[in-house]
Amino acid sequence: MGNETEDIEGLLERAYESEDAAEVEELVERALELDPENPEVLLLQADLTEDDDARLPILVRAIENARSVLREEGIPEEDLAEDELGTVYLALLQRAAFTLFAMEDDERSFEIVQELMRHDLDDQGSVRSLYYRILIEKRDWPLILQETMQDGDRQLGWAYARLVACFMLTKEGEGGRGEAAAMFWDALSMAPNVPFYMLGYFPDPVDDSEEEEEDFHFSLLFSDVWSSSHDLLNWFSRGVILFGLLSGRFGEEAEDMLEILRSLGGGEEYDEMEALLDEQDDQDDNSLIEALTARRCLSKR
Repeated sequence: MGNETEDIEGLLERAYESEDAAEVEELVERALELDPENPEVLLLQADLTEDDDARLPILVRAIENARSVLREEGIPEEDLAEDELGTVYLALLQRAAFTLFAMEDDERSFEIVQELMRHDLDDQGSVRSLYYRILIEKRDWPLILQETMQDGDRQLGWAYARLVACFMLTKEGEGGRGEAAAMFWDALSMAPNVPFYMLGYFPDPVDDSEEEEEDFHFSLLFSDVWSSSHDLLNWFSRGVILFGLLSGRFGEEAEDMLEILRSLGGGEEYDEMEALLDEQDDQDDNSLIEALTARRCLSKR
C-alpha cells in the first residue's frame, strides 16, 4: 500500500509539472488504475474533462470520497483550508459550483458557494463573483445592494453586481443615472479591458498574462448579465464604446463604433470629451476615466 501511495504521489507531481496535455491525461489514467477513488486524481480527471455532463459525476464522486475521509479523520470544517485533503475538497467544491452554474442548476451551485464562502480561500474572489452572479440571475436587486454594501473585499464581482443592481433599481423619472454612472466608471477603472471582452469587442487574450486571463474568465461569467434589460445593455454599451473610442481601442473600426455610439445617444458626450481631451496631453486609462467621471458621463438617460 505504501509503494502504491508513493506511486500516485509521483504521478501527481509529474502531472502538475507537465505542460503537455496528452502526457497529463496519461499520468492521470495511470494514477486512476492505482486508486480510482483518489479525490486529487479525480480532481485532475475533472479538469481534463470538457463536457459538463461528464465532469459533474466525477466531481460528485470525488467530493463524496474526500468528505468521507475527512470525516473519518475528524478534520473540523474550520481547519479544511489548512489540511492537504481539505484543500483538495474545497477545490472540488469550487469546480462543482461553476459546473452546476454552467448547467443552469443555480440552486445547487448557490448552496456550494455559500459553503465555500465560510472558508479563507486563495481564490475567494472567483467564488464571490459566482455568488453575485447567481444573485443577479435571481434578479434580487435589493439583496445585491445590501450585500455589496457589507462586502469589504471589493473585487470585480462586487463592482459589477452593485452596478447592475443600482441601474435596475433606478426607476424612470428619477432624473438620470448619476449613481450607476459613478459605479460604471469605478468598475471600469479596476480592469479597463473587461467590458470589451464582455461585449465581444475584444477577442480572447493572447498575451497569456495571468491578470488578463483572469479578466477574460470573469468577463465570460458576467457576459450574459447585460441581457437583464434592453435599457441596461444599451446604457452599458454606450459607456464601453465611449471609453473605447477615447482611449483608441477600436482602431480601424472607430468610425463604425462612433456611428453606433451616436445611435445609442452618446454622441454629444463623445464630442464634448474629445474636445476637452484635445486640449490636454496624452491620457492614460486612469486619467481618462477620472475625466469621464468628473464630467458625469453616462449620468444622463
